[in-house]
This record gives sequence, structure tokens and C-alpha cells, in this order.
Amino acid sequence: MAKTLFDSNDIRNVALVGHGASGKTTIGEAILLKTGVTTRFGNTTAGTSTFDFEPEEVKRGGSNGTAFAWCEHNGKKVNIIDTPGDGNFIYDSFTAMRGADLAIVVVSAPDSVEVQTSRAYLEAQRLGLARMIVINKMDKERANAAQCIADLKEELEFTPVPLQIPMGAAETFKGVISVIRNKAYVYDGATGKSKETDIPAEFAADVEAAWETIIEAVAETDDELMEKYLETMELSHEECLAALPSAIRSGKLVPVVYTAAVNLVGIDLLLDNIAKYAPSPVDRNEMTIIRNGSEEKLACDAKQPFAGLVIRSFFDERTGKQTIFRVMCGNVPEDGAVTNMRTGDGERLGSLYVLRGSNRDAIEKGVFGDIISVAKLKDTRTNDTLGCGIDFTFKTIQYPAPMMDFNVTTKTKGEEDKLKVAIDKLIDEDPTLSTGYDELGRALTLRGMGQQHLDMAIEKLKRKFKLEVNVSLPLVAYRETIKKRVNGIEGKHKKQSGGAGQFGVCYINAEPLPRGEGFKFVDQIVGGAIPRQFIPAVEKGIVSRMESGPMAGYPVTDVAVELIDGKYHPVDSKEVAFQMAGKKAIRTALEQGGVKLLEPVYKMDITIPSASVGDIMGDITSRRGRVLGMDPEHKKTIIHAICPLAEIQRYAPDLRSMTSGQGIFTMEFEGYEDVPSNLEAKIIKESPFGGAKDEDDE
Repeated sequence: MAKTLFDSNDIRNVALVGHGASGKTTIGEAILLKTGVTTRFGNTTAGTSTFDFEPEEVKRGGSNGTAFAWCEHNGKKVNIIDTPGDGNFIYDSFTAMRGADLAIVVVSAPDSVEVQTSRAYLEAQRLGLARMIVINKMDKERANAAQCIADLKEELEFTPVPLQIPMGAAETFKGVISVIRNKAYVYDGATGKSKETDIPAEFAADVEAAWETIIEAVAETDDELMEKYLETMELSHEECLAALPSAIRSGKLVPVVYTAAVNLVGIDLLLDNIAKYAPSPVDRNEMTIIRNGSEEKLACDAKQPFAGLVIRSFFDERTGKQTIFRVMCGNVPEDGAVTNMRTGDGERLGSLYVLRGSNRDAIEKGVFGDIISVAKLKDTRTNDTLGCGIDFTFKTIQYPAPMMDFNVTTKTKGEEDKLKVAIDKLIDEDPTLSTGYDELGRALTLRGMGQQHLDMAIEKLKRKFKLEVNVSLPLVAYRETIKKRVNGIEGKHKKQSGGAGQFGVCYINAEPLPRGEGFKFVDQIVGGAIPRQFIPAVEKGIVSRMESGPMAGYPVTDVAVELIDGKYHPVDSKEVAFQMAGKKAIRTALEQGGVKLLEPVYKMDITIPSASVGDIMGDITSRRGRVLGMDPEHKKTIIHAICPLAEIQRYAPDLRSMTSGQGIFTMEFEGYEDVPSNLEAKIIKESPFGGAKDEDDE
């Protein structure tokens, strides 16, 4: 039986992060194969991947959620956190990175630095994690190591420090030179095994230059070494190697290595570097915690009371809810009694496991720094803090606003409650999902980061919870408003039915308000023309009628109404009569003042490759949008724009298509603007409401 319990000093928590299709999962699979965990290379599309085990991932051929596996190398336990690189799922990656001590940023050699590469690197830097660059796919056509290094310097503003020199590229790539060991490693393409050799003469100058870069970088991380280096302009090999681990672990030095993971090239050396240079949990930098509403820094160690951060949760059909947490402080209590610091409720940690994809290995206890899975916790979700004798929570990620919404309704009547429960479980698993309610469409709304994100959620509803649902875009929340001021509009309700009647008369002025002002009611009654107790009824009737405008049935907004006069009857006047009078008055006012349609507009910040600026600006214009400005950032440009919601409900997949997956955007509600007159007829025709209903005015 394989060893499962390791000392905290011997644990290495590494997250594979970067752009989608850069080969993160392939590197993870190669590590498992190289360490003997698996006997064949896992393949996502073939359904044999350890990491991409969800059916949706097999179907798509890529990761849509973080997965975990562990292996042993040189006496160290390596916990591999394989994260998604697609923009739809990148925040799952950012969440899981909080469980790592080293971020391995994977760069595709043919594609160089891409959007999610930059985002993952900067998030790791912000978290204070040690970082290592792996330039993968060195055997592929167009592989260009020099371009990758140059782009890393330019895009991310740091100096990569090469621990290796690649021997060739694309079809000529045959191995790597270890600058540290001063040896070359040539790989057998059939077996992935390496042979150590002397450095070929043609690479001697490159190796010497790389060694100088390492010396300079190491010296810059240590004051004593820097002083000696400035005096002598050299450091001994031993001095440099002795200081290298702490330089890497501190994050001040970011090393670069090379792989062709699909052929196992460089994987053995990558494992050696992880075992030797990756921080252990003992080396972890301070964590930010929230105590009594304020942020503090906490130095985490094994001697403190237990505190764990939930970095992933998911529902498994076989084993139920799985909760994965990193032991940030102390050790898991032997009785398993902990408190969820978000809810204040107790939870019981039953059997403890470490994961290899969908498989679990039981462990005796949870030690400081390890990544552990437990099953069937009651009310614990991703980002929660579990603790025993603590009074804080760990600071967690702030997720952006959703970028796309779907209305979701059940195909089978009576399953609405089941749908709500299922969606809540999906949100526990993926906090970038959220729900709302489409008041116009009277439907539950599922919100996410893009169409692919929402499509995956819908597929999981069907597979995990046996729910068939109908999906549609939410109705655009158009509004109607009055065009001009009208004065002295009468609203009269008189009804006689044999007994006591109903009588109420009111006179109003109505005028448009500035955008965003909503509704304003001004009582100007004097002399008791309408008794005080009936004035709220007039306002209530006006507000009720404004819920459905006369043009297309959308709510009326940005209107000020002045109640100026009225009449009443001492016997027949009632609240209901003045409500009806208010309804009739505002209806007539809207008819006489004229009505126009308003549409919601959103402010957008669109980050794209600079080469795509012309295409994206043209597309914004075609969507009736306005470009407010641009901010260039290296090879990227951020376009600031305002666009009508009706034109950007499917913008997430459209932008992805236009930029080959490299564009990202955020959007937030800006306000309402007039609908162009040439579009009003179409909107009115397609309105599901058909204008205001007048039957209650009779």
C-alpha cells in the first residue's frame, strides 16, 4: 500500500495554471505516469484522463473545473491542482490557487503568452505564491522559446530566469540542458526516458549566459550575496545553489523550464525541480484573514488551532457532495468536530481522503498543509472557512458580475422546487454561477461567465439531478416614459350598483423626469378637495397602472405626477374609487403626453489583443454601441464602451469567436436610453405583453 501520510515539510502543493489548451492537464497526466501512479497516458477525449473525469469535460475535450491528484517523488508528496484555463472557468482556477504554494504557469511554446496566461500569473503574484514557468509543447510546429521569454518580459514585466536551455524546437526538439547540473538530457521519443550527456558545444555560450542570469537573479534576492557580487562580479556555484531555493520560494526569482509533456520530455526534471524548489506549507507566506470585519495578516503554522479553507466542492452521483479543503493552520481535530465560520454551525468531518481525480485514498489524519477531501458536509461550500477554536475567516476571491443570463424552466410541471435545490448545489460547487428572477418573464434566471459556462451547468442539471429544462434568454427590461408635460388631466371613477356607489375624481399634471429618477409623486391638494386618507389611494392607482405601459406593456418610469385637485362624495367615495381614478388619470396623461420606449444600456470594459481593435470597434458600432475610450496595455487594449443590452446578450461567445478566445470583458448596468424610433415598431410587435390592459378601468 502506497504511503499516504507525509510530514508537512515534505508536502508540495502545486497548481497548474495558464491559458486553455496550453497543456496543463497533459503535464499533470505525464507526472502521474512518470511517478507510476498510472500505467498509461490519460487522455481527456478518450475518457481516460485522471483530471478531466466529468462527462462534460470528456465531451468538450478540456477542463471546466479544478481536479486534484497526488503522487510521490524523491520522498515528497506532490499535490497536483489542475485548473481550467478557459475564460468561462478561470475563476475556478483562481479559487483553487489559494490551496497552492507554487503556481506552475504553463505557456504553450507555439502560442506564447495568451490572455489567461497573464491573468493566472498576475493572480499568483497577487497571492504571494512562488511561481515557475513551464514552456510546454516544445515539439510542436511554430514552437518558439525565445519569443515566449520575450513576451513574458514584456507582458508580465518580470525577468524569467532559465534553469534550462531547450535543445532545438518543433521537429528538432530532442531534450533540455540543465544549467544547474551543467548536463544535457536527451529523450527517447518512444519511451520518454532521458539519457544524461555532456553539453553539446553549440550550446556552450547559451548555457554560460543562462548561468550568469541565474547568478544575477539570485544575488538580487539576498543582500549579502549582492554585496559580494558587486565587489567581485561573481558567486561560486555552491553559493548560488544554496541561495536558489529560498529565492524561488520567496517569489523573487521566477524560473523557467521546458517540456514536451505528451512525450514525457522534461517531466522528470520538472518533478526534480518541484521536489527541490517548491515551497512546503511550512514556507507559506502570511495569509490574509478577516477578523471582526477587518483584514489582518496571519502567519500559518502547525501549532495553531485548526483552520481550513474550502477550495473546491462538487456533487458526485456515487459518493454525494465532496468538499476539498487546504489545511491552513494546525491539524484536523481527531474527533472531526469543526465549525463553519460563515454559518456558525458545526460540521462533522468523517473519513478523510486524498483525491486522484474521481478516486479517493483514505488517510489516517489531516496534517498541516495537506489538501483533503471529505464527504457529505451539511452546509459547507467553496470559499468557506472551517475551524476549531478560531474567530476569523480567510479572505477569499471576489467574483465579477455575470456576463450572460439564461432563463431556466422545468419541462415537467411540479419540479420547480427540485430545480431550485439543484441550482443551489451547482452554486455551492461553482460560485461564479448565481441566480436571479426575471420579473418580466416570470422565470428563474441562471447567471454565469459565458454561454459555455451556462451550457455546462445545464448539462450537469440533466446528468447529476435528472432535470430536463427549457432555456431562453431573459426578456430585455425595456421601459416606457412620457414624452412631454401635460396639465390638468382628469381621472374620474363613478359606479352605481343599487346600493352604495363608488365615486372619486382626481386631476393631475404629469411630466418626464431625467433618466434614472424613477417615479415622483407630489401632493398639491389644498382645501380638502380630496380627503387626506384617499390621497395614498390615488398614488397607489397611478403606480399600479404604470406597471404596464400603453405602448408595449413595459413598466413606465421617469415620470413625475402632481396631484392638484379632485372631487369626492361623502358617502360613495372609497379608497378603491380613488385608486381607479388615479389609474384613469395616468392612462389619459400618457395618451396625451405621448410615450416612448427606453432600453437598458451597459458599460463594458473589453480586453482584447491590440491586433483586434479595429474589428471589435466595428462590431461595437454595429451593435449600436459607443466607444468611450481605449487604454493600451502592451499587446492588449482595453476598450471602454456603452452598448444596449439587447445587442450584447450573447456577447460572451461572440467576443470569444472574434478574438480566438483571447478577449474578455466585464459589464455593469449604466442606465436607460431612448430606443431609436426605427426600432420601436419591432419591439412593440415582439412584446410578450401587448400593451396596458384596460379591463379594470371599466
